[in-house]
Amino acid sequence: MGAKPKSQTVGFRYSFDIHGAIAKAIDGLLQIRASGKTAWSGNATTSQAISINAPNLFGGDKGEGGLQGSFDLMMGDEDQPANSRLVAALGGGLVPNFRGFAGFFYSGQVTSMNPYPKPWELLAYRRVKGWDGSVWYPETCEINLAGGQVRAMNPAHMLYEIYTNRENGLGVDRSMLDDGAFRAAALKLHGEGFGLCLGWKRSAGTLADFRDQITDHIGAYCGPDRNTGLITLKLIRDDYDVAGLPLFDEDSGLLSIEDDETGSAVLAPSQLYVEYTDAITGETRRARAVNPAIAQAQGGPSSETKSYPGLPTGDLAARVVQRDMRVKASNLRKYKIKLDRRGASLGPADPFRIRSTKRGIAEVVVRAGRIEDGTLVNGVITITCLQDVFGLPSSSFVAVPPSGYVPPDRTPYAPTLRRLMEVPYRELSGLIDQANLDLVDVTAAWFGSLAARSSGLSLSYTLMTRPGASGVFTDRGTGDWCPTAQLVSVLPVEVGPSVITLTSAIDLDQVAVGQAALLDDEIVRVDAIDLVTSQVTVGRGCADSVPAQHAAGARIWFYDGFEGADETEYTSGVTVQARLLTNTSEGQLAEGLAATDSLTLAGRQGRPYPPGQFRIGDEAYPESVVGDVVMTWAHRDRVTQADQLIDTAMGSVGPEAGTTYNCRLLRADTNAVLASQTAISGTTATLSTTYVGQVIAEAWSVRGGIESLQRQRWQFAHTNPPPP
Repeated sequence: MGAKPKSQTVGFRYSFDIHGAIAKAIDGLLQIRASGKTAWSGNATTSQAISINAPNLFGGDKGEGGLQGSFDLMMGDEDQPANSRLVAALGGGLVPNFRGFAGFFYSGQVTSMNPYPKPWELLAYRRVKGWDGSVWYPETCEINLAGGQVRAMNPAHMLYEIYTNRENGLGVDRSMLDDGAFRAAALKLHGEGFGLCLGWKRSAGTLADFRDQITDHIGAYCGPDRNTGLITLKLIRDDYDVAGLPLFDEDSGLLSIEDDETGSAVLAPSQLYVEYTDAITGETRRARAVNPAIAQAQGGPSSETKSYPGLPTGDLAARVVQRDMRVKASNLRKYKIKLDRRGASLGPADPFRIRSTKRGIAEVVVRAGRIEDGTLVNGVITITCLQDVFGLPSSSFVAVPPSGYVPPDRTPYAPTLRRLMEVPYRELSGLIDQANLDLVDVTAAWFGSLAARSSGLSLSYTLMTRPGASGVFTDRGTGDWCPTAQLVSVLPVEVGPSVITLTSAIDLDQVAVGQAALLDDEIVRVDAIDLVTSQVTVGRGCADSVPAQHAAGARIWFYDGFEGADETEYTSGVTVQARLLTNTSEGQLAEGLAATDSLTLAGRQGRPYPPGQFRIGDEAYPESVVGDVVMTWAHRDRVTQADQLIDTAMGSVGPEAGTTYNCRLLRADTNAVLASQTAISGTTATLSTTYVGQVIAEAWSVRGGIESLQRQRWQFAHTNPPPP
């Protein structure tokens, strides 16, 4: 606190030049994240320079820094010039333009204190860029979800690109795709709001694997049509007219039913979870569907989890989990049937009806699965099919449950418990050697702050100050959270030591015996502490203070070693304003959210100490006095006492050279002076008055015309002695 030694370097800010690729093509960039925290957000759809100004993203210089620099987004256009920053970073010469893929070049701060940069995430999207030729069916390509926050792509378009893109796909000519079937599916998916956020990487598997992953998400078949030979897309939905479906029975093509299996509720899960990736936060979350009837049949709950990483929102995941649960809970019957050539038109995922009087099957709708053609001699068609209950619900009644884990709140909140104090001489003497301390002008003043932890994850606070009520606040360094509590009951004026009981304590376990504390404006010394009973024994009236009465609820600050300090030297009479900015791992409190506090400095450190061991008629704080008022006291010496905490009960120390004392009696009702003495060099004074009533006795120190900050002061009843 106060005039601390010259600042030392405790860490460094680290800056990098980073050149990276994003994807083959993107429509736009939405967010730049690092370590899960958002450094920039927007919608950049063209090549441009993005200014990242998040220096407190990881806690600022008090934590692990943040990101602050220039991010050049390069969309990879055909006329994209060489990036000037990249050219400079590589030392000039021949530098490619890096056309044909989206990338970036970042130059600036990446962290502080810790030389290891955080992992970055770029939230980008692609829907109409990067197509091999014109965008197919552009009217339904884009699907916006979550109020426009999620820019998803139509899965039908993703499948279309897998087949037709000659650079990143299979390179099939567009004429080989059933355009009508794909358009119908695209329109249906667009109407359902079934958009996906899913990318393909060569290292993740083949294009066929990626195609199957998409069809698994949306419930569809994508592949050759058995009749036309074209690539088709069929959505598995219950959107058909049952009466219009082909019917096969013993009189119309059904030759036999080889297998007839019925599912069992014993095997189906009573709880089904669908894992999805929240496109806004990047987190993996779950949606859940529950079937209590299955749990009752099984004698207890069972669960199963399916992963759909391309689902971008909880609402869509809830609809999909409801779809899948409907299938699993339906005890569907599985058939393996044989048809004659009248079944040749059926393809995978096609719905149709079967009826068999021999099997007792009146009529059931099934979906074709595996289809095996017969030989030229035997044209029998074998189809493995499943009873149909498929379809995506148009709305969901399945809630996305919380993960069960509530992340800790790292938001920096403004400290509500705080106070400002002028630095006493005692604190300076512990920080500055005596030779330099002797050179400090008596009118010089320093400024400090005290604050209680605003939340459990608050690391520290930054002290911002300015002289006067205008101008810019300046960073004066970091302050530690100060242990604090409140008095349970009134603490009277007394010599001490005093035992106080505390309540509403914060960080009381950090308090040590022997340290100083500030109780209202009285400095006390901690002589004992009991954390079980929350009782603290304190020495009274230490340093440049005197004992005072404190009300119940008065706040005590155990400030010794837990203060914030402005090392600027001010002058007595200057008013200083301060703001305290909380630091957490999430960042620093915005300056505009911090309250502004003010303190007018009084040159405290240069003032003489008030007298100690104050007595009236050889009694400490008497209720009444008869006749002459005899005041006694003990010397105090700020220079000799230095950083020692001498309480009011101890004998004389000093006095400091040039110190004298003044004392006086006042009427308690009018403050009129009844008697006084000045320039007393000793430790006693006798004041006479004939006034009868409540009076106030005061004694204070003076050195070179400068008075002590506080005065010994006591009120009592005065009467005259009876006549002889």
